[in-house]
Amino acid sequence: MEYEEDLGKLEKNVEKLLNSLDSVQDDRLKIKADLELLSQEKKALEEEVGRLKEEKRQILQRVTGLIGSIEKWQRAAGEMAMDGKADIVDDAKAVQVDPVQGMLVGN
Repeated sequence: MEYEEDLGKLEKNVEKLLNSLDSVQDDRLKIKADLELLSQEKKALEEEVGRLKEEKRQILQRVTGLIGSIEKWQRAAGEMAMDGKADIVDDAKAVQVDPVQGMLVGN
């Protein structure tokens, strides 16, 4: 029969296609699992970023408070020097440092 050979070729092609389909479905499942894992990692990283931003805000607030205290002390020391109550203050005024913007400020 001449159709026997054609049917044999068709069966082989269908078998190859089914094997390819199985392989593609396996790949799809692996990719889906990878995607789920990456989504979980993303969520964890977003939470970490939020925690770090809050920590940065708190540090900035504390540093700002410390700078305010230092400035208040400098003003009080300056007033004492003007009143002639402390000669040491003149030495402290001579070493005046401008504030430097660091990584904690401005972001």
